[in-house]
Amino acid sequence: MTQLDSSKLSWMRGDDVAAIFEALPKDSTRYVGGCVRNALMGVKVGDIDLATKLEPKAVAKALEVAKIKYVPTGIDHGTLTAVIGGKPFEITSLRKDVETDGRRAVVAFTQDWAEDAQRRDLTMNALYADRDGKVFDPTGQGLEDLNAMKFRFVGEAEARVKEDYLRILRFFRFLAWYGGEGKVDGTALKACRENRKGLKKLSAERVWSELKKLLSAPDPSRALRIMLTNEILDTLLPEASNAEGLTRLVALERREAIAPDPLLRLMSMSAREPLQMALLCKRLKMSTKETNRLRAWSDSSAALDPHASDGEKLKAIYVAGKDVVIDRARVRAAGEDDALLSSRWMSLADLAMGWTPPDFPLTGKDLKAAGVEPGPQMGKVMKALKALWIRSGFTADKDKLLMALKLINR
Repeated sequence: MTQLDSSKLSWMRGDDVAAIFEALPKDSTRYVGGCVRNALMGVKVGDIDLATKLEPKAVAKALEVAKIKYVPTGIDHGTLTAVIGGKPFEITSLRKDVETDGRRAVVAFTQDWAEDAQRRDLTMNALYADRDGKVFDPTGQGLEDLNAMKFRFVGEAEARVKEDYLRILRFFRFLAWYGGEGKVDGTALKACRENRKGLKKLSAERVWSELKKLLSAPDPSRALRIMLTNEILDTLLPEASNAEGLTRLVALERREAIAPDPLLRLMSMSAREPLQMALLCKRLKMSTKETNRLRAWSDSSAALDPHASDGEKLKAIYVAGKDVVIDRARVRAAGEDDALLSSRWMSLADLAMGWTPPDFPLTGKDLKAAGVEPGPQMGKVMKALKALWIRSGFTADKDKLLMALKLINR
């Protein structure tokens, strides 16, 4: 019997999760999925998910009686999210698939843990643990595969993938995070490859969310290379399928102690083409913040010279924007074969990181007081004065700029 030692796992000892177990009937509820898997692997546990024999309405009623707040996040599919002290706990009723189309499923509720396990993706994610930490493995393969780090779909791989094509990305995400250099399950890989076109049926939000998790792994290079050789990467990201670029960036991250950044990694896999990046951001329905960063990188036309003096570099950083320079310089540093040139690009990135751009000394009020009429003319004058200020190395103060304004207005 496999047993989790709850005395050593703080997430199992919390008053919050204890309150949920107390609210639901004894022996009706178990931990499931990632928290069990990660605890057995000895890695950090994030979200705590629970599975229960109770149907959603019964779960809701039990939580209400216990005065535990909940959100019906996916109640049609059997999921409620209990919230205690601002912390979410996803509670899902045991279920089996009745009908699937690769995007969503019609489910029926069940009392059978084995039936619930059969509808999960990977065997290592179909592990359950009771309140005391006793581990249950209904498929009979989860513990064995976890120990061997074998990523295998539950039951028939083809059927699991066709139930939800997002499982293709989940497969590679787990491979990226935990796969190391071990042999990849051929049956699972074949199912992913032969059903890759199904990825196009998925919602953009689900795809991007899963991609970010994959790209946040310590080193997703191998997983991305396997996706490329199996024509999955081109199917999913035709604008960003340069797996070699990612490999180079990960090497730079290790050398320079740069934290994994999914957006920077996406840049390393992409050409700096404005139209392609705009289409990618739109297709994946990225957030405004994500889109602005990626497009600023792809659209930037500022000339950057890693051999320039620090003064000239600061001027370029001011014009381009420090975040854009950091992104461009790091991607260039990763792509350089010449170690010295790579180091120079990193120096540019480091300079941008450590520099706080100065504030331009003049405002519109200053120009108006000096007799410049508001409107297009003021914009032109402001632009000319700012260019002069930048050329001075940001040394021209307010008085000097107003003096220059008098010369301009002659």
